[in-house]
Amino acid sequence: MKIPCTLSLMAAITLSFTTPSLAGPSAWNKAEEALIQERIETMNLPVASIYNSQVSDMVRRYVTYGYRDAEYMLGRSDRFFPIFEHYLKINQMPESLKFLPIVESSLKPGVRSHAGAAGLWQLMSGTAQELGLSVGTYVDERLNPHLATEAALKYLNELYGRFGSWELALAAYNCGPGNVRKAIRNGGSTDYWKIQHLLPKETQNYIPRYIAASYVASFYTEHNLEPEMQSYDMQFTRATRIHSGISFKKLATITGASISTIRELNPAYLRSYIPESNKGHLIVLPEMAMRVLTDYQRWSNSLGIETDLPMVKTVLKADGNTPKIPITVVIRPGETLAQIAADYRVPVQSVREWNNIPANADVYFQQALVLYLDQRPGSV
Repeated sequence: MKIPCTLSLMAAITLSFTTPSLAGPSAWNKAEEALIQERIETMNLPVASIYNSQVSDMVRRYVTYGYRDAEYMLGRSDRFFPIFEHYLKINQMPESLKFLPIVESSLKPGVRSHAGAAGLWQLMSGTAQELGLSVGTYVDERLNPHLATEAALKYLNELYGRFGSWELALAAYNCGPGNVRKAIRNGGSTDYWKIQHLLPKETQNYIPRYIAASYVASFYTEHNLEPEMQSYDMQFTRATRIHSGISFKKLATITGASISTIRELNPAYLRSYIPESNKGHLIVLPEMAMRVLTDYQRWSNSLGIETDLPMVKTVLKADGNTPKIPITVVIRPGETLAQIAADYRVPVQSVREWNNIPANADVYFQQALVLYLDQRPGSV
């Protein structure tokens, strides 16, 4: 979405001017630039992989005096790229669109622009609400990585359907479809590169920034960049929907996760409180904390807390006497309810019943499911 230049790629990554021994302006030469051009031109992007002075300048910022901020950004990619990949696969969209939030937010889920855009995908409030997200006093779903990704991809798909070109769709995402249509009329062309100069200044740089961000995320090792990895609790997480109102403080007491960790994983809850909801609010917790919450629900008879976490029960085989074997599976990028059912050779309806999944709903990334099988996977 359109954001002021202070939060665009060139400044969202606050540039450090300390030059490392293996990456710096002095290390930039014609031979390396030729290699960068060759790599970019072979990248599988939904836009034309063009290498020009704009792209070159953007790449230079990442791998020279902006290298430390790039390393922090790359460290966050392990946390967010799997989420993007999941919803991109579900929507059958180009996987390399996962690099777009680097341009929008430098992969900072809680970032806000002076123009009012927020989250990894920098959605404006009005657009977000039109796409079905809640933006209010207690909850701003633009800051929820899962929900914001679903909404942003829905919008991008609409724009692609409208313009028939990913260059134009991305440009419209940045500056609005009206500005793109105006540039097309004035330029007499639907080629982004031919009407680039007619677009708002920030949008003129938007596709070059996307290309540069995609390059750095794909070839950072070639420039001696070392991702600043996040903590175990940030990297290994699980998701569930919670229907009961609960404070972060109580959630921390139950699970053992710190309030700061819960807050960092769930920036959408603006007052450190998850309101009651029949539909359920999506929360993310460290893997071990989610296991503790599951046990708490199981042994406390769910007193005060209702979630989508699966509770193991007894399901009998066809003979009516022998219990089936329960196993837990966690949804990985691109997996659907139908795919899980097919992989384990169980009816979709049974999976829904075992996990209380409504008829019109699918599974979500990092959701835990319980399946009941006649024999353990892999056994004969």
